[in-house]
Amino acid sequence: MSVPILGRWLGQPARNTAPPAPTANDTAGDPSGEVRPGEVRRDARAVDDTTLGRLVDAVGALVQTVGVYAHDSESRSADEARRVAERWKRHLTLGLEHPGAASDTTRRGVSLRERDWEGAARFAIDDRRAEHAHVARTTTELRETVWALVHGVHEVVGAETAVGAASVGAIDRARGALLKADAASVRDVALATMAELSRLVADRQRERDQQVAALGAQVASLAAALDEARREGATDPLTGLGNRRAFDASTERAVALHTLLAQPVCLLVVDVDAFKRVNDDLGHAAGDVALRAVTQQLSRVFLRRTDLAVRLGGDEFAVLLRDTAEDEAMRLARRLAGALAESPVRVLGPPRDAQFAVSVSAGVARLRAGESATEWYARADSAMYAAKRAGGGRVELAG
Repeated sequence: MSVPILGRWLGQPARNTAPPAPTANDTAGDPSGEVRPGEVRRDARAVDDTTLGRLVDAVGALVQTVGVYAHDSESRSADEARRVAERWKRHLTLGLEHPGAASDTTRRGVSLRERDWEGAARFAIDDRRAEHAHVARTTTELRETVWALVHGVHEVVGAETAVGAASVGAIDRARGALLKADAASVRDVALATMAELSRLVADRQRERDQQVAALGAQVASLAAALDEARREGATDPLTGLGNRRAFDASTERAVALHTLLAQPVCLLVVDVDAFKRVNDDLGHAAGDVALRAVTQQLSRVFLRRTDLAVRLGGDEFAVLLRDTAEDEAMRLARRLAGALAESPVRVLGPPRDAQFAVSVSAGVARLRAGESATEWYARADSAMYAAKRAGGGRVELAG
């Protein structure tokens, strides 16, 4: 990066006097009074010391601001950034030693031309870029940590439910013995119940300790897991939608949140009808056109930021609808199927030019309490196949 304005001014010696007034020779032969090229050049050189000093101070203040409002980054702490920025300011405004020197000094005398203006610009740009990367990485890690905690609470709730069922069984056995009014039976069942409850409490304590340890390990290894996720990617290259990896992670999160909040959440599984015939008759390029047509309509129908549309693979898509009831999910799925049927796509050969409508079948399933992500998807997928068996171009609600 360069500083062209300063470079132009610094290339000329500073002057303490104003530019000379135009003489008769300057305007001779130019009755219009317009400024001639020679006069423009003389005015550009006529920069006084006061203006130049104000410019230098402004640049120094900008560099210092980078340090004043610095954040910690991977390469340096905020305090270190402030110290370096202060040294750059003194170098630019007072001509002190270069910030890259082994030690700071109060020696003055470095001329304006010798000061490292481009180095200061690189420092400001690199420091802001490092801060941006650090903040983005920290925000992503914080978001993933929250999801890890939600998943941990979800697991604890499930375990508590299982322990509760076992406790109820032991209490029921004790109640039955009391109703018989047999002292020996009451004593034996009471002792057995106490032993059972003690075992359940001990087991629950061990499970809780294991869950806490596992959650701590999960948080500790989060950075490495995030790096791996970035490498593997979560985007389908053909459609630009999320891929199966993104779908699996999102459905697991939806199940965990449903355990805590009990908000309605629905899943759509969408499959292109007769897709193999399109590929066989018109070629794989036509199949790609059909998939992009589905992608385009998905983006038009499902508009909320919380709606997640993904390509699961081949000609199968899925849409995750948070805070959405079954009737609304069915309405949106029918709108998708209708929009595709009414918008034929055109492909150019080889083997031949063709125009055809893209038909899809869809299954809708609302998440049930206690249902896993795999079970939820299986119900939506079964509903989609029921729509295909009914002739295609339909939407079916899972039972």
